[in-house]
Amino acid sequence: MAGLLSHRPDSATGDSPFQPGSGKIPPYLAGRVRQRALIRTFLQALTRRESPPSDIILYGPRGNGKTVLIEWSRREAKTLNIQVADLLGVHLASEERLAAALSVERRWLDVLRGFTLGPLGIRLGSLPPGPVPSALGRRIRKGPFLILVDEANMLGVETGRSLLNTVQAFRRMDLPVLLILAGTPDLAGHLSAMGASFWDRSKQLPLGRLQSASAADAVRIPLEEHGRSVRPDALDHVVRESHGYPFFLQLWGDLLWTGCSDPSAPASRGDVERVRPLFEQQRELFYDKRLDELGRVGLVSVAAAVAAEFGGAERVLRERVRIAIRSALEPGERDDAADSAAVWEAERVLRHCGYIWPVVQQSIGYYEPGIPSLMRHVTLNEKENREALDDAP
Repeated sequence: MAGLLSHRPDSATGDSPFQPGSGKIPPYLAGRVRQRALIRTFLQALTRRESPPSDIILYGPRGNGKTVLIEWSRREAKTLNIQVADLLGVHLASEERLAAALSVERRWLDVLRGFTLGPLGIRLGSLPPGPVPSALGRRIRKGPFLILVDEANMLGVETGRSLLNTVQAFRRMDLPVLLILAGTPDLAGHLSAMGASFWDRSKQLPLGRLQSASAADAVRIPLEEHGRSVRPDALDHVVRESHGYPFFLQLWGDLLWTGCSDPSAPASRGDVERVRPLFEQQRELFYDKRLDELGRVGLVSVAAAVAAEFGGAERVLRERVRIAIRSALEPGERDDAADSAAVWEAERVLRHCGYIWPVVQQSIGYYEPGIPSLMRHVTLNEKENREALDDAP
């Protein structure tokens, strides 16, 4: 299958085509076929000046490609001559800023970013764009309109409610507007807090780890399109080491590009072993950030207990994970309601940081490890820290 974007094969010694951690569209957007097909279908409805059936909600742990899919949607919309508002939830602190963002063309928004605090800074905030419905109405009168909100889990409750209700009202009038929200796995709970009850009828597209075939394509196809190749045994090893995590796949691809002993020959297991220390170093830095997140909220021991519940299994019933969380939380003077709230909050944090990932099989809810090796990292550090505390005078 050809790459998503057309490429001219470069020389085997050119710059690396891989984009680890950049949020840019990778050289080949592997997997996500169902998600892209649905987004494209909804965008095509806009070109017919029809209202799509619903909003679209993208959610998943960081590094699984939400921002990439947002960028892909923006490019796809531009090829169809659809207007785009490309926003960040963290910058929409008020309805006034939301209205301003909807009123400003992207090219002007990019210019203003250089002169203000954030993409909608003081100068933009002082403009009188009018209320959100008026701002949105003015844009739709110019043609079909796509609203993209990345980091939607950071969207203010009042601002989000205004956005959801306004888009829903315009959709009831069969006007050509589509809202795509992207955020971490706790985005659903954040949207529920906004009180717009219809949001859960949106198309919800989870973005987890890639299947093995797609993970292999993410590394193999860019290499081949740029004049290189990789041996099957080396590629199998990279796929296993990455656990299908898109960020790790881009990292492996970049390291193989720059670290092969002979760029004109297929990347081998020897090349994999040569760059492995660099991969492990980057992986450890990434995992330490997740560990710090858990430490700041006092959940390292809880995360270790959840890892023990998995015991290397591919998936565990959600209720068993909740039992492990409840058992690991320090007992206090809480009543049953407070205890349940503490379990729910710990579970939310573990989902938010990509430690666990919900799946459904045959109508039964399970959790899978967000990244299996992250659980090993947390378990090892929790054990070492506990032993250090036990040895302290």
